[in-house]
Amino acid sequence: MKRRGVLALPAIAALSGLPWRSALAADKIKVGMLKPNIVTVIYWIAVKTGAFAKNGLEVAEYPVPSGQTAAGIEQLLRNDINFYLGASGEVAHANSRYLEAGKPLPIALIEGGLLAGSFFVLKNELKGKSLDELRQMNLKIGLSNPSSFHLIMFRAFLRTKNLTTNDFKWQFLTIGGPEMLPALISHQLDGFMHDALTTTLALRANAGFEFMNSNRGDFGQEAKLVPGTGVCGNLEFMKAHSDVTRRFAQALRDASASYTKGPTSEMVAIMSEWSRQEPAVIEAMYPRFDPRVGLTAAAADAWWDILGRAMLARGEISQKMTVNDVFDLDYVQQKS
Repeated sequence: MKRRGVLALPAIAALSGLPWRSALAADKIKVGMLKPNIVTVIYWIAVKTGAFAKNGLEVAEYPVPSGQTAAGIEQLLRNDINFYLGASGEVAHANSRYLEAGKPLPIALIEGGLLAGSFFVLKNELKGKSLDELRQMNLKIGLSNPSSFHLIMFRAFLRTKNLTTNDFKWQFLTIGGPEMLPALISHQLDGFMHDALTTTLALRANAGFEFMNSNRGDFGQEAKLVPGTGVCGNLEFMKAHSDVTRRFAQALRDASASYTKGPTSEMVAIMSEWSRQEPAVIEAMYPRFDPRVGLTAAAADAWWDILGRAMLARGEISQKMTVNDVFDLDYVQQKS
C-alpha cells in the first residue's frame, strides 16, 4: 500500500521521538468475530496488548453473536468486513458455491489456532458407556449450529471407525453455547459438542464429564493439529492490501507471543473480560485451552484431511475443491 511523504519519515520520527511507523496514520481495517466466544479471544488479546497498534493498524470491531458464524462469513463475502474470526468450515462452504458457479473464490483462511479444542461432554449418568453402547441410545446432543466444527470433527473421527452419524440413534439439536449447560442440567440435553469454556462450566457444575477431548488425541493424533479458530479474509481486499494483511496476521502472532510470556494473571483478566466469565472459570479452563494462532502447512493439510474430506463425503462441498481452495498461506509464510 502506497504511503505519502515516505522520504520525510525519518525526520518526522526523529522530531517526535516516536518509532517510524507511529509517525504514519494507522491503516484502518474492519474485523468481524464471534463475540462473546472464547475461541476468538486472540483478537482481544491483540487489542489489549497493543499488537494491532504496534503493526500500524486501527481496528473497527464488527461482532457477530456466538453461534452465528455463517452471518459473519456473509459479511465477509459482501466485503462489509475485511477479516473474520470464527468457524473455519464455513469458508469451505462459501467457496464451494463460487467454485461450482465458475466464479473467482471470494475468501480464504489465512491463519488459525494451534489446537482444535473440540470437546464432547455427556451427562454423568452415561459414564462408563462405550461408543457402541451410546450409539444405540436415544440421546439428545447439543450443537451451536448445524454445520458445527465440533460435529465435523466427530464425523471425521467416526469415519476411522467405518461409522457415520446415521448409525446413531441420536438427535442433534441446535442450541447456543450459553444455553448448553442449563439444558444439560435440566435434562433437555444428554450431552453437547462445544468449546473449552462450555466444557469447563459443565465440569465445574458437576453436570457432565469429558467423553472426548481433541487435545488428548481422542479424535485421533492428526486431529490435534487442526486449527480450531479460523481467521479468514476477503481475497479482493487482501490482494489489494497485501501489506496490511501481513501486518494483521503478524499482529495476531504478536498477541500469541504475549500470551506465551504472560503473566497468567493478566491473560486471565483479558480472557475473562472478553468471554464475560469469572476469572476463576478462566483459570479452571486454562489447562484445556490455547488461544494462540500459528497456522502451518501441516495444520492446513490436517484440516483438509479431517474436515475437508468429511464435508466432501457428505456432499457439503464441491467435489472439485482442494485444500488450496480454502487456505492462502502467503500471509503467514512471508516475512512482513
